[in-house]
Amino acid sequence: MLLTRSPLANAGRAGLLNVLALAALCLPLPTRAQDPAPISTIKLSPAVRITPLEEEALSDSTLKLLHAMVGQPMALSKGQVQGAARIIAGPKDRVVFGAGDRIHVAGTDFVGQAPPQRDQRLRIFRDAGPLKDPETGAVLGQETQFLGNAIWVSASDLRPDTAGAENSSVRVPASLDIVSSQQEIKVGDRVLMAQLEPPETIRPHRPTQAVNARVLRLYGLDQKQASQNQIIAINKGRSDGIETGHLLSIVSRPTTVRDVGDPLGEAWLLPLERRGTVLVFLTSERFSYALISESLEGVQVGDFLAGP
Repeated sequence: MLLTRSPLANAGRAGLLNVLALAALCLPLPTRAQDPAPISTIKLSPAVRITPLEEEALSDSTLKLLHAMVGQPMALSKGQVQGAARIIAGPKDRVVFGAGDRIHVAGTDFVGQAPPQRDQRLRIFRDAGPLKDPETGAVLGQETQFLGNAIWVSASDLRPDTAGAENSSVRVPASLDIVSSQQEIKVGDRVLMAQLEPPETIRPHRPTQAVNARVLRLYGLDQKQASQNQIIAINKGRSDGIETGHLLSIVSRPTTVRDVGDPLGEAWLLPLERRGTVLVFLTSERFSYALISESLEGVQVGDFLAGP
């Protein structure tokens, strides 16, 4: 018997295929992972960073070096020097004293200030005489020479005088122990009773106003000329607008020449030129100390400084 496919069956098969095709179109398409955002490439190359001197504060080690080089000078008024305590005695049969010695001082009345505490560190100095302005001869201040440090042991006192008249008393001086000395310490040297302050932070910068100064004194082995990394004193201080950290230029000395080709021999003043730089690191009211940071020739007393 011959079997034939029913037309209805064929129609049903075609409909099923159409349904499957439509279902396939409705299926979600496979998603592709998004590429990460591109990373920018930074190329590094060696470079030199130049920092102007004015931008950098001096390090603690440089500050310590400055004070060591100048022997820790102190700019005091005449009244401060005269009011400082005086060394009147030391170890028996000794005329000079040093580290480890006990000394005795008078003049520790401390008018208007609190007495030192035990083991407080004090400064021993010697009056180095007045500093005079090379232009006017005026006394700008009293310079003192640092000798060493001592610590406070005991205050002065009144005690019964067993060898004197009945009910009499005798004064006993204050006592200090020398803990360091840079030079020989003698009777008559002075002790600064005020508490020592740490050095200021020094940030080099040019003055904002015009400065004209002169070299007042040189420090170092050669007292006739100073060179780089030596200390000088100048005849301008806080009252003249000088600040710690000021950079001043060393200018050439005024020089006059004559024109040998001129029958009249007319004189010509050569223009001033910058010959170096100094850094002010310690100021007083009327004079200051500075470090020669660069110099093209020897610096002498009376040389000119200018700023900015």
